[in-house]
Amino acid sequence: MKRYKKEQDGKLEVGQVLYTKSYKLTLDRELCKGCHLCILACPRYAIKLNEAKDADGKASAAVVDIDENLCDFHGICAVVCPFNAISITVDGTDNIPVVARDAFPTLIRDINVDSDKCQPGCRKCEEACPLDIVKVFEGKGWMSVDIKKELCAGCRICWSVCPTGAINVTKFIEGTVRVDPGACPKDCHRCLDVCPVDALALDEEGKVKVREMFCIYCGACLPVCPSSGALTVKRSEIRHTPIKSGAWNKGLEKLTSVEGLMRELAAERSGKKYDAIKNLMPGGE
Repeated sequence: MKRYKKEQDGKLEVGQVLYTKSYKLTLDRELCKGCHLCILACPRYAIKLNEAKDADGKASAAVVDIDENLCDFHGICAVVCPFNAISITVDGTDNIPVVARDAFPTLIRDINVDSDKCQPGCRKCEEACPLDIVKVFEGKGWMSVDIKKELCAGCRICWSVCPTGAINVTKFIEGTVRVDPGACPKDCHRCLDVCPVDALALDEEGKVKVREMFCIYCGACLPVCPSSGALTVKRSEIRHTPIKSGAWNKGLEKLTSVEGLMRELAAERSGKKYDAIKNLMPGGE
């Protein structure tokens, strides 16, 4: 068995080569925003964040590092990454083993566009997207909006600026963010510098405020905050595809809380009760 790790072309690559099979995990540095969801989810503690040097007087997002000797290439980190910055290949083919084995779900990226509602010449969604994944195409008598759904983090900024309701985006992570103004260092804007979706701003008094409508609860702000307790991020719900495996429960508890896990289990039980009652009724209705 051989394990390796290398950096090239803005990507971190770790791999494992066996006699009969080879695994490769690739982290796209451009897509990665330095949040900590992959760290929370990794059962092997193979992922950590390193502090990055400030650039041009602004804070830089933390840098993800992966220990090739601890990584098991199951792909849990790839499942939970809101920016789709991590990919796994098995024998050169895209494959997330925990998903392929029905042990983990995938995030539900619910994005819908009705281009018929678009106003000629309007490019507000394209201009506002903080991740630069929205493109507007226009021809004589037609318009089309292309959103790279696999890269959408669900911030809904495009939805908020659309004047005609042509775009509908549903968040796949729900939660809360709290800022303690008393704990914030004076004139510190580091969290604003690294927020990937412009969910943090300054109020009239120059203090940090949360634009909750846009927050995706990724936690990229936490590693760069110099004051413990100034920022609190809690995730309460993660929208995902149906899953029967109990393996997801432990991951969900790490990403949200015991309360978040209990809510999901309660919802599953309610759904099962509903199905059971429905099946007992004439005609299944």
